[in-house]
Amino acid sequence: MTASLEGVSKVLLNLYHATGADRFFAEPLIGIASAEDALFSRYKSIIGDFHWTPIEALQKENPSAKASSVIVWILPVNEHARKANRLEKENPSHAWAEMRSFGELANEQMRLQLSKVLTAAGFASIAPHLQQKKLGIKFDQLGHASYWSERHAAFAAGLGTFGLSAGLITEAGIAVRIGSVVTEMAMPPSIRSYGDEPYAWCTMCMACKRRCPVAAVGNTPAERNKKRCNVHIDIEISENRAERYGWIDFELGCGLCQTKVPCENRRP
Repeated sequence: MTASLEGVSKVLLNLYHATGADRFFAEPLIGIASAEDALFSRYKSIIGDFHWTPIEALQKENPSAKASSVIVWILPVNEHARKANRLEKENPSHAWAEMRSFGELANEQMRLQLSKVLTAAGFASIAPHLQQKKLGIKFDQLGHASYWSERHAAFAAGLGTFGLSAGLITEAGIAVRIGSVVTEMAMPPSIRSYGDEPYAWCTMCMACKRRCPVAAVGNTPAERNKKRCNVHIDIEISENRAERYGWIDFELGCGLCQTKVPCENRRP
């Protein structure tokens, strides 16, 4: 394959259809970040010194590899799931839960297959999110953080800025899933129109705060209660989920703060 955004976009679009991601999401938005972007080093102080740079992530699998690019994509949640979730006040709608549980499985395959396609083409590649899952990361032990934040990778790739609820506001809104792959393939990075301003696209309208059923969104980004949010998702929503949704062993989400808000499916 050609070392170009056009070539990668073609592969990703094929995977979007082949994996069944098209059942849950609109077509992906794609951005590129340089693996040497200074932001990735800064994330070690913003997120934690445990957070991987692209070079560190790739070398987990291939110690001799030299990361050049981070390919990031945004999967906008389809209108069916968004519309259903707008009606909810406590728990995610069945359509939203289905998107989060099974749509994310398709996104995992997009990550895995893209990294395999790139590696087969001669460019060592890895999906850091899958790597950290394989390691059995305990998010609560890291302060409800992770070794690799795809939201921060997307920010570096010019795809969006953070909102008050800590979601990423993209050109397609905040109701999205994100995927990323680190690769040796060198490509020109996307323009980051907002520079390094993390909340440039958020109006701080407080709509997401009003939507949160457990008051986990504060008046400022610093006041967000990540633990309360995770308890609601991992315990309260998951309780009786077999009866409510019909399955028990895939991650659920909430998404109330991402729906029925001005930035749901557009940049405000």
